Amino acid sequence: MRGRTVTEALVAALVALALLPALAGARRDDPPAEPRLPVDGATVADATAGLAVQFTCPPFHPTSYDDFINGGGDGYHVLLARAPDLGPDGLLLGPNRVDARPAVLVDGKPGFCTAAPDDADRGLLPTEPGTYWWQPYRECATYLCPFGTEAGDPSSVTVKKTVCTANRGALAGAQRELAAARAALRHRRTDGRRARVTRLDARVAELRARLRVVYHCAA
Repeated sequence: MRGRTVTEALVAALVALALLPALAGARRDDPPAEPRLPVDGATVADATAGLAVQFTCPPFHPTSYDDFINGGGDGYHVLLARAPDLGPDGLLLGPNRVDARPAVLVDGKPGFCTAAPDDADRGLLPTEPGTYWWQPYRECATYLCPFGTEAGDPSSVTVKKTVCTANRGALAGAQRELAAARAALRHRRTDGRRARVTRLDARVAELRARLRVVYHCAA
C-alpha cells in the first residue's frame, strides 16, 4: 500500500511538472521564423561576399511572461551547414556547420532579418562550391523550447564561386606572374626585377596562408 501511494504521488508530481510551463503562459501564438531568400533550392553564382540570406524575425515571447517580448531581431540567429541533418534540438548538426551568426534587421524591411556581417562585411560564408543548408532559429525558455531554442526550417542553396575558388584562382595567377618574373630576373638582373620577384613571393605566400589558415580550403 505504501509503495502504491508513493508511486501515485510521483506520477502526480510528474504530471504537475509537465503542465506547469503551459499554465505559466508560454505562448503558442508567436509566429515562427521563416526562411525567405534565397528560396529553397536556389543557385547563387558568386558567394565570395557571402550569402545575403533573409528570414522573418517577428517579435516573440522568449519566456512564459506575457509582458516580456523580444523585438528588433533580438534572440535570433542563423546557421549554415554542409548537410541537412538535424540534432534533437531541431538545429543543423554542429559538425556540419561552417558558419553561425547572430541576426540583424534588414535595412528598410521591417520584420526581416539577415546574418550579422563578419569583420570583412560578408554574409554567411560557404567556403567551397556545393550545396549548403541555412537555418534561422531563436533563443527561448518556454515549453516549446525544451533545448532553449526554437528552430526554423532549413533551406538549401547551391553556390558556384566561393572564397576558396576565388583565392585559388588568384594564387594560380600570382604563381604564373612569379615564374615569369623569376625568368626575367635570370635573363637580366636589375633592382626593379628583384623587387618584383620579392613582391610576388610575398603575394604567393599570403594567398597560400589565406587558403590554408583563414578559410581552411581543401588542398
